[in-house]
Amino acid sequence: MFTKLLIFGAMNTAAFMFSQSTVNDTISRDKTIDEVVITGNSNPKASIKTSTSISTLKMKDIENAAPRTTAEIFRTIPGIRSESSGGEGNSNITVRGVPVSAGGSRYLLIQEDGLPVMQFGDIAFGTQDQFTRFDSFVSRVEALRGGSASAFASNSPAGIINFITKTGEKEGGSITQQMGLNYKNYRTDFDYGTKIGDDTYMAVGGFYRIGDGPRKTGFNSNNGGQFRLSFLKKFEKGSFRIYAKVLDDRTAAYMPMPVGVKGTDADPKWSSLPNYNILTGALQTINLQHDRTLGNDGNIFNTDVSDGMHSLSKVIGAEFNYNLGEGWKLEEKIRYAANGGQFVAPFPASVSRGSDFFNTANFANFGSAVYAGTNTPIDMNANYMKIALFNVKLNNFNNFVNDFNISKKWDVVKFNAGLYKSSQNINMSWMWNNYLQEVSDKNARLIDVKNTAGQYITDNGLLNYGMKDWGNLKRDYNTKYDITAPHAQVEINATDKLTIDAGARYDIGKVSGYFSGATVTYTSRDMNGNGVIDISEQMVGSNDNINVPVNYRYGIFGYSVGANYALNNKNAVFARVSQGGSASADRILFSGYNYTNNDDPALDAVKVNKVNQVEAGYKLRGSGYFLNTTLFYAGTKEANYEATTQRKTDNKYQSFGVELDGYYKITKGLDVKAGLTYTHAEIRNAIDPTIIGNMPRRTPKLMYSVNPNFNANKFNVGFYLIGATKAFTQDNNKLLMPGYAIVNPYVSYQVLKNLSVSLNANNVFNTIAVTEAEEGSIAGGNGIVRARTLPGASYSVSVKFDL
Repeated sequence: MFTKLLIFGAMNTAAFMFSQSTVNDTISRDKTIDEVVITGNSNPKASIKTSTSISTLKMKDIENAAPRTTAEIFRTIPGIRSESSGGEGNSNITVRGVPVSAGGSRYLLIQEDGLPVMQFGDIAFGTQDQFTRFDSFVSRVEALRGGSASAFASNSPAGIINFITKTGEKEGGSITQQMGLNYKNYRTDFDYGTKIGDDTYMAVGGFYRIGDGPRKTGFNSNNGGQFRLSFLKKFEKGSFRIYAKVLDDRTAAYMPMPVGVKGTDADPKWSSLPNYNILTGALQTINLQHDRTLGNDGNIFNTDVSDGMHSLSKVIGAEFNYNLGEGWKLEEKIRYAANGGQFVAPFPASVSRGSDFFNTANFANFGSAVYAGTNTPIDMNANYMKIALFNVKLNNFNNFVNDFNISKKWDVVKFNAGLYKSSQNINMSWMWNNYLQEVSDKNARLIDVKNTAGQYITDNGLLNYGMKDWGNLKRDYNTKYDITAPHAQVEINATDKLTIDAGARYDIGKVSGYFSGATVTYTSRDMNGNGVIDISEQMVGSNDNINVPVNYRYGIFGYSVGANYALNNKNAVFARVSQGGSASADRILFSGYNYTNNDDPALDAVKVNKVNQVEAGYKLRGSGYFLNTTLFYAGTKEANYEATTQRKTDNKYQSFGVELDGYYKITKGLDVKAGLTYTHAEIRNAIDPTIIGNMPRRTPKLMYSVNPNFNANKFNVGFYLIGATKAFTQDNNKLLMPGYAIVNPYVSYQVLKNLSVSLNANNVFNTIAVTEAEEGSIAGGNGIVRARTLPGASYSVSVKFDL
């Protein structure tokens, strides 16, 4: 480790020596690379003058990267690990070795225009990327990594990703039509901004798309869109903006799928199974498009499985800033979002060869197994799945956010004080069923089982109403999380070269509500309406209707202290020490704690997940290049629960490493951007003593991205190389996921002044890129692992008309 850090240090020393002859502080592909940044900063300024690590992605950068989902955008940002294999939501995102012990992004929040999309990033089946869509209405994306976020945002101690939208101040817009070439996807993006009066501007934009995405589900699994509107009024001493968003989008959720793994844990060979391509296949099938279950209210609940992740969001917000005079400034942001929808996705609870599964050991009085709707016996040598159909109704995920700030600027000091207020509802109903399905990516058939008397144990592939293997899982959540957070920041320009900043924040959280379904409860019910109680209807999972009250408080103290020293106008060094935390939300419910006793030490130990961070770095700017280098350390203490493994964790983690972010302009038309993150992470303490000292699961030592780009007059061509080294599937550090490098090439041509055509590809070489797996070892197994991979090669063509 010391040798690697020494090499990085030598690289930066050489870069510093080379920089002494430079004469310009900015370079660009299209615009300057050291522009003013606003995310996680009380005093917006050029990035070289801040003691933070922040990257800016412009629209063209994102278009070239050919992201198929919002989470794929983040893969090109140094330090951020985005496991974007789950579709247009349900992605796992983290920063600099901070763990992903369950799902979502507990320590990093996604913002839109400086306010969080959701107050918690890891809500089960309601992650923040489900309610976030990138479209041409976005002006740029700013990504802050590191501890300064502890003072600027609640529940986001490791970083912030901020989508900054257009206001209409820049006249014009565009219409873009995108079409998938080897997959069904038709998408239209539009945006337009204009001046509508004296210092008054309007902007509109959004998208609509339909198709089945890069994986073959057998039906139109992606269907929906988003509309945005903004009005901005500027006046002599400030401005006022009001904006709105409506999102109604259905997309497929991709769960772990059956993958063949041969060899050993240390040297595994990952591949597709017969009849199932892990690069293009999906567990969805036209033979399972309707699900009937017993709702938690006691009524029959019908679901269209093709709805998948159905995200509904209606948002209205406003921004106001005013210069009060004599260095005083007032700023306020406020937003209300009405969020809801549904999450429906098949998950393979187990995968087996037919002869190993369809027998008397698994089915009492087993007689035979046939393809549903027929009398055709199944192939006992083929593979089959016991499917857990995740069916979660997102009843009410509404949130309200208000951030009020007042600041005062003196000659060398700027002080900001603010009050942040938010409330987040988490109201959802889990209503899961069990199905039997063959392993196939072409209209997979459901399986029916008969007993020795010839009676059906199943009903058209349905094995259980509920999840008997996992304790039923007929759950209702109805909780509200109220946060009040006073915060303050100060920045001191101690000398012409030295800037010191400090910030503190205290979150006062109040949790109230209830949940039900903690005990296993069954009833008998004629679910299919045939007038009799079939075998599958004799034990129908139901909610126990025992409301467990929730009423507790928590506090999170966060701070961040940093300094930036400009060696000259081309070079700067910085350092930062931070402490922050993220509150546990729904993931600690159903865990047996006393949720109304604030003095309960067991509950107190899991209410807040803490992160301590140290950073030190070097920033270089020159005429045709830049380099940002950050050494980092993070210590994390957290508790979590994962639905797919039914596992509860209470661990301590430690990570340290180095992050590089650079650009070099080789010639007038040729340049290259690159990012690299080296991480050494370790589990320092755990409930399971056997994993102490191991690396946290799915944490590669090295992540990287490289983007060469050539531009000549009307022609632009390049590619993104995005990769990671091998990592362990689970904390037991046995089974290895292979390292990977995927290539996303692009080419565009400016046909006319206002008309361009582009061709993009994603994972053009069909690289098997495994992002997660349920199993921790293949020893003693059947050679099948449930894992998620990035999709295979997909090609799209776009035509863009500038207005």
